[in-house]
Amino acid sequence: MSTSRDPIPDSILQLLDKLRGRIRRYVIFEGIATILIWLGIVFWGGLALDYLPVTFGASEMPVEARTVVLVIAGLGSAWLLFQLILRRVWVKLPDRSMALLIERRYPQFGESLLTTVEAAESTSEMDAYEQEMLAQTRRDALATLPEANVTELFDPTPLWRKGSLAVGALLSIGLFALVALPAFQTWMSRLVMLSDTTWPRLARIEVVGVEVLQRSDTGDEEGSTTVVLPFTDGVVKIARGSSVRLLVAADANAPYTPRYCSLVYRTGDGVSDSVRMQRMGNADDDGKVSFVYDRKPLISMTTSLGFDVIGYDHKLSDYRIEVVDRPFITRSEVDAVLPEYTELLPRKEAVSGATQLPVGSQVTLSMVSSKPIVSATLFDLGTKETKELTFDTPITEIQETFASLSRDLPLEVSLTDIDGVSNEIPYRLKITAVPDSPPAVEMRPIGIGSAITKDAQIRLEGRIQDDFGVARSWIEVQVIGGAKMEIPVTTDIDGLFSTLIDLKDQQTPDGILRVEPDDKVTISLFAQDKCDLDGEGNIGTADRLQLDVVTPDKLLSLLEGRELDLRRRFEQIREETIRLREEYARIQIDAKRFAQGAEKFAAAETTPREGETATDPQELFRKALDLQRLRIQRAQQASKKADGELVGIRVGFEEIRVELTSNRMDTTARKERLEKMIIEPIQKLSDPMHAQLQSTTQELEALYDQPEPFLPVVEVAIQKTDAIILEMERILEKMFDLENFNELMEKMRQLIDAQTELREETEDLRKKQILDLLK
Repeated sequence: MSTSRDPIPDSILQLLDKLRGRIRRYVIFEGIATILIWLGIVFWGGLALDYLPVTFGASEMPVEARTVVLVIAGLGSAWLLFQLILRRVWVKLPDRSMALLIERRYPQFGESLLTTVEAAESTSEMDAYEQEMLAQTRRDALATLPEANVTELFDPTPLWRKGSLAVGALLSIGLFALVALPAFQTWMSRLVMLSDTTWPRLARIEVVGVEVLQRSDTGDEEGSTTVVLPFTDGVVKIARGSSVRLLVAADANAPYTPRYCSLVYRTGDGVSDSVRMQRMGNADDDGKVSFVYDRKPLISMTTSLGFDVIGYDHKLSDYRIEVVDRPFITRSEVDAVLPEYTELLPRKEAVSGATQLPVGSQVTLSMVSSKPIVSATLFDLGTKETKELTFDTPITEIQETFASLSRDLPLEVSLTDIDGVSNEIPYRLKITAVPDSPPAVEMRPIGIGSAITKDAQIRLEGRIQDDFGVARSWIEVQVIGGAKMEIPVTTDIDGLFSTLIDLKDQQTPDGILRVEPDDKVTISLFAQDKCDLDGEGNIGTADRLQLDVVTPDKLLSLLEGRELDLRRRFEQIREETIRLREEYARIQIDAKRFAQGAEKFAAAETTPREGETATDPQELFRKALDLQRLRIQRAQQASKKADGELVGIRVGFEEIRVELTSNRMDTTARKERLEKMIIEPIQKLSDPMHAQLQSTTQELEALYDQPEPFLPVVEVAIQKTDAIILEMERILEKMFDLENFNELMEKMRQLIDAQTELREETEDLRKKQILDLLK
């Protein structure tokens, strides 16, 4: 008959439960040890990644990288917790598996333990025989059970190894915290709190700034100075083309002083490099050691530059030198309100080297810069005064007003833009203050000389000009030591004037001027402009004219002397014209010899001596022709000279005639003699007679090497010269007649003067006789 199966004995169940617990504890301990090892690896690895670069002068890991490390540590720990503990510790460990594990370690069970467990778990019915067998098997298992030791089922080496590594990791971290607590705290703060606390450095450096050469106003290096520009938020701006020197200082009081500093730069052109900076001596009084670098790429910079500076374990990053354009004046102009006396409208014009404005103008100077500026300096080169202009809001247009322009205004303008960059060479401009000039005055007498009679008519002509108009103009006539008279002058639109002063009208009782022989009269012309800056206008004056008042007889005597000088000059011209006629005669003679041909001309000119080579006839003929041409040219020049001198003589006689008229001494006979007998004939000599002679001479020059047509023309020239000489003889006769007439008039004047003197002496003698009778 069948019976139910017996349960597993308690001793066997206790052994199996003990093994099952030991397995789970093993899994937990192994997983925790692995996690601790992982966290130790992360701790020291992250510390190495964060701190070791610092010892080489690099920067710490940024917060992003530390976040990644922290995430990796967390994710790794979670993965290990799940894979090595959670997933394994919840795995089912059936009794059969436990029994099988013990059977493999203890074969003496002979599978009795496994059979006992499996039989108890089986649900099938068994007969008495099978039950007896299972009971025997159970007894065998229970008998062998004391030999089973659960501890021997486990290999402790992996667990001890991992445990040792975990303990080592914890001990190393604890020792690090004990020995270098600040470093431990710094790392935990940086790793766990993700703070920006930096590792302490053995060396301490700082970027002082860049040193820039600031040129003098002239642009020369002599007299230039250097300025140090500090970095603001890691950035400094310099002008394009500048050469700079980078200044770095190391703290000599730090635990370690670098032997050198490295500059790692990146240019805007994509060039990157690392260079050493030069150490400058020992520490100064402030405990600073200086390092400088002033070579490429800091020379004549055209692109911006980013750089880092490394001094042993201290690194300063993300510094930048930005290259910007200098400010400069793109346009400057003046808006001027001109003085009222100019009667001109306000004007606006660009400032140039020729900018000129009248004195007294109100000037507003406007200058436009190429970029916004925050300050400007105006330096007056004339007064050496400086004016500083600052602008709270950056501007691009500067305006400066000068109330009244009283002098030249030379300025130098320096600009500072929003980048802190100044123009290297100040912008220079000059506004010239033009003082109002007195009127330009010209005056000349017409028809009078230096001597006049008391009845003379003095005609004055001239020009009065001023830039802005004339307020008034007048002529001042004064007898030296006597009265003075002012005569208003009116000009036309061109400033020309003509006025007549009749001294005869002043000899009346109502006249202002009373002149007598031996007086001296001065005539001055004045003009006053409209400039009222100094209260009254500028006065311009012409050269003063001084005239001697003489008797009519004295004036005639002076004029006769001038006539005599003109006649002598005329006689000299006649002699020169006679020599000119002789020159034409020689030209005619040579022309006739040239007409014979070169061979005959040469034979007649030379006779070769014995042993001498005969001269080439053609060469001799050519030389003679060249000399003939030269004579013709000299004749033409002589004719032109005589013509010009005749014009001068004619003008001289015309002036004499006009002076006679102006002094009211122009009798009809005297006027006709000068006009008809001298002036008009001399005019005829000049044109057409000399003009025709010069035309003929030009024709001679054109035909000098053609003897046949040349001879008739030279004959015409001789005839014209003869006609000129004959006409000059006739004029000379008239001049002599005039001289005789003048001599006769002089003798008559002498007789009249003698008669007058005799009459005065007779009257004086009679007065004396009467006085003697009265006594």
